[in-house]
Amino acid sequence: MLMNMNQWKFSVSKLLQLPLDPILENYVRLVKNAIFSIVLPTPLETEIKLIAASQDVIKHILDLDPSVTESKEFIEFVAGNKILESCAPLAHRYGGHQFGVWAGQLGDGRAHLLGEYVNRKGERWELQLKGSGKSPYSRGADGRAVIRSSIREFLCAEAMHFLGVPTSRVAAVVCSQDPVIRDRFYDGNPQTERAAVVLRLAPTWFRFGSLEILAKNYDEWETLKILAKYLTQTLLPKEVLQSCQPKDSPKLLLALIEQVAEGTWKLAVHWEAVGFVHGVLNTDNLSLGCVTIDYGPFGFVEAYNPHFIPNTSDSNGR
Repeated sequence: MLMNMNQWKFSVSKLLQLPLDPILENYVRLVKNAIFSIVLPTPLETEIKLIAASQDVIKHILDLDPSVTESKEFIEFVAGNKILESCAPLAHRYGGHQFGVWAGQLGDGRAHLLGEYVNRKGERWELQLKGSGKSPYSRGADGRAVIRSSIREFLCAEAMHFLGVPTSRVAAVVCSQDPVIRDRFYDGNPQTERAAVVLRLAPTWFRFGSLEILAKNYDEWETLKILAKYLTQTLLPKEVLQSCQPKDSPKLLLALIEQVAEGTWKLAVHWEAVGFVHGVLNTDNLSLGCVTIDYGPFGFVEAYNPHFIPNTSDSNGR
């Protein structure tokens, strides 16, 4: 168990081998033929403090002693103020169908993928900050998250894990006095809230929309092939990879499709078993790793109710 952040390092990131946006300036734009943009987090500024941490994630996934979460180095790391030498912050470009309609380029508008970590059990996890500032995919938003939604994600992700539901995890949440304006109930009455940043983990942050946006444009099909090959090598079990040779065999793509299809319906069954309703189940929120991601306007059904809608901005139940 590592006792301080100075001993902890990201693993070598294979993500950096994927096509990167050649433009390094951070401004909102349409990006082509790239899977990631290189973007530094925007640090929190005033009175930063830790408000939640998962000892289970810290200890059993990140191989850190839980006492590390109390250190200034850890808090600064989660706040986006401390970039480790082994870290390569990226914002992911993806698209998605939202409520059945193609929405075009979406992407990580307020999240930064910090890197990959392979722990002592051999598990591979991707670490991401949410609420850590703007990116080329922010679409006019401020790049921030607030305490309210960050705590909701922390509580639900950890609860879902211990209920046996495949899910992303949350390692920690920090907050500050930095002001953020939000219309909480979408009723035209915005209020000032406090900014927060979530350190969250998943086996992969690639989504259905990661492939969709590349498939939409013929001139991006080569990039699509590169990503598809990466996904087969990363997400498929070793025995499947060994049985499908060579590495570019079409059988690998078929195996990936079958794995994602089966994993997704099994995930939906888990949701039904605990009464979980996602709230924004669009293709940009569906994980190719078949885990629950992007906890937003979710809810839990206390009793059978086919008309239950947790998303207050979706009055028609789309």
